[in-house]
Amino acid sequence: MNGYWVVRTYEAGAVGEKTKFWVPGERPSKSGRREKQEIKKQEQNEQSAEKSMARLLNANFCQGDLLLGLDYSEEGLERILSWAREQGMNVDGSEEERMDAVRAAAEHELRLVLRRVKREMAKAGLVLRYVAVTSDMDGDTGETVRVHHHLVVPAEAREAFVEKWAGMGGVDWSPLSAQEDYTPIAAYLIRQVRRVPDAKKYVSSRNLVRPQPRDRVALTDAELRVPRGAKLLHRNEYKPGRPQYIRYVLPEEKQHRPPPGGKTA
Repeated sequence: MNGYWVVRTYEAGAVGEKTKFWVPGERPSKSGRREKQEIKKQEQNEQSAEKSMARLLNANFCQGDLLLGLDYSEEGLERILSWAREQGMNVDGSEEERMDAVRAAAEHELRLVLRRVKREMAKAGLVLRYVAVTSDMDGDTGETVRVHHHLVVPAEAREAFVEKWAGMGGVDWSPLSAQEDYTPIAAYLIRQVRRVPDAKKYVSSRNLVRPQPRDRVALTDAELRVPRGAKLLHRNEYKPGRPQYIRYVLPEEKQHRPPPGGKTA
């Protein structure tokens, strides 16, 4: 079968990733439209929500930033249910219909509080960066739980969230550790998001650094190597002729860790 191997590389914060995959057909020129289409298709297949979120976390957050939780009190839950009814959503139908309506209402409330926090922080010359998920299930058991939100935000955002979430429910937080790779946090967050067709797993602020891939053609399907000076974190089982994936800590001189804090330049 005609085709060629492509190695895609990402670098995000202190973490690098390499994926090797097969592109069928004759290799076109570098500007060939078909090559770009095939690589885009592969990117969609390979870039799971967990991996893409992990890149955002690694590139934009660091030790001292916060894993924030927003939950709903009985009063807060009733407020979003009232909004859902006003929008004509079926909150009194089947369990699935109710869950979908409550989740949509909670996502609306999340957008509102994000806007309020952003405005409040701007008054102090701070910028809000965030990655957020809305969850209504236990990620370990799959059981239904009361809808809530998880966010990763700068430490400077804590007081604004406490203030702007007042009346809706509770706010809890824990600082991010100094770990080299935040993929486990991304996995934890994505695991709690119920799958809804065509729905996004997470939302993020537009001001985040978004790591872009670099692609090169490989001569063979030989096993991917960790770059010199890097430390392997994860390697999928190597099977000749099949796609490959490795994740590793970059050599210190190649790391691009985000600066702490949320102050504007």
